[in-house]
Amino acid sequence: MKLGVWVAVLLLSCCLLMSVVVAQDSGIVIGKVDFPVLRWGEQKGVVEATNTTERVKFLTIETEITFTGTYLNPNRRAQSHAYLIPGEKKVLEPTVLIPGNYGRAVLKVRIYDVVDTMDNVLPSQLVFEQPFTLNFRVPDEVASYFQERISLPPRVENHPAFDNEFARILFVLLDEGKSPSEIATMLKCDTSFVRKSVRKFVVDGFLESANNTNKPTFPVISTREAEQARPLALELADTIANKIGGRMSLYQAVVDSLIKAGKVPTDSNLFFNGGTVLYHPYPVVSALTLWWQLGQQFITGNEPLDIYKGTDVCNAKIPDYMYAVRGGDVFLGTQFYSYTLSTNGFRILYGDKLPVLECGGNYILKQHLRKPIRWNPTPEYIPETFMMDSAIVMPAVNVLTGGLDKKLEETTTKLEKLAKSFGHEKLTKGYKYWFWNLVATKALNKMVDNGVITRRGNGQFRFDSM
Repeated sequence: MKLGVWVAVLLLSCCLLMSVVVAQDSGIVIGKVDFPVLRWGEQKGVVEATNTTERVKFLTIETEITFTGTYLNPNRRAQSHAYLIPGEKKVLEPTVLIPGNYGRAVLKVRIYDVVDTMDNVLPSQLVFEQPFTLNFRVPDEVASYFQERISLPPRVENHPAFDNEFARILFVLLDEGKSPSEIATMLKCDTSFVRKSVRKFVVDGFLESANNTNKPTFPVISTREAEQARPLALELADTIANKIGGRMSLYQAVVDSLIKAGKVPTDSNLFFNGGTVLYHPYPVVSALTLWWQLGQQFITGNEPLDIYKGTDVCNAKIPDYMYAVRGGDVFLGTQFYSYTLSTNGFRILYGDKLPVLECGGNYILKQHLRKPIRWNPTPEYIPETFMMDSAIVMPAVNVLTGGLDKKLEETTTKLEKLAKSFGHEKLTKGYKYWFWNLVATKALNKMVDNGVITRRGNGQFRFDSM
């Protein structure tokens, strides 16, 4: 393939033979199965099917491709539908969605004999399954770009628009001034695939188009830049950890005074009280002090740190807080923070590790249709819930952060100078969000290691305002 991504295909014939037997038992005979074009984007396959029964057959053809073995392992699934009248032989053209990724992948074709194509398919309806093994090789021209990982904000990395290597490298190459046609030549893919991706990212606010060029609207941070920013983050983290550690006795004194004043109950297990959380230093320090108070101050100032405003944690369309950083985990924080404001008050979700969330089907389409997105953490990441009255909690949090304003301002000034030295016009919210996650992670780890606080439960917490 001239413009397609280099790909080798191995047909697993043993699985094919086993599948044909099942298909014949249902009265559906599957003949040739082929995918003439196997390159990134939406493609069409060829499946020959015959109905040997005296009844009309409704078929759902499902294609699923899964990448394995690289640091990004996207998965795509597509469904097509068809019907066969009695005795009919037909060539079906199922859709396959191939994400822009390199490495080994398995493409599976499944055919279901269904009653209604609008229903969800059931395992008992499966009449045919055939796997293909694919290998998408990294072109020599861009091999050097893949020596270092490119990381994006928490939850953004999970979205299908960004969970593949093409999306990550696209922003780097555009930031370098490359055109879509140059990028297509380097990556050995179709120019139309690159242009379509660029147009979508422009519409979504991640690229700006002007004077025949497309530039990221967010900072693309090189490894060398991250290496120079990291010491600033570690220095600030040490200062914060030492300051909070030295003020824990003052914190306890404030809590005692609130108990004496009747604002915090004497029963530490009383759930429906906005001050009970103060009995638990770990969530107070990790979520409320490092993010609700200091994180907001550092990243947005007086504005609420509402990272997922206008979107949700599954779709995670956050151009204002977007960043791309090269170099791997050593330059990344591990924490998750979401603040949501509604007519009923606010809710904070926090994890000292990024939680695994189940978003349910069609969550991207539901956002386009402005329908509610219902998601849940997996069982091991279910958060501990606290009721929270900010008027009660704030005095205790304030005593922990006393004296840090000047250090935050000094660090912001240094970070802004560093960012401009690497060609960034300004210090964006996204840049500060990336930096702060590293600061908060290192500060919290140091306080735990020093015995200032003890980790609680699974490190996942939810705060509902009263």
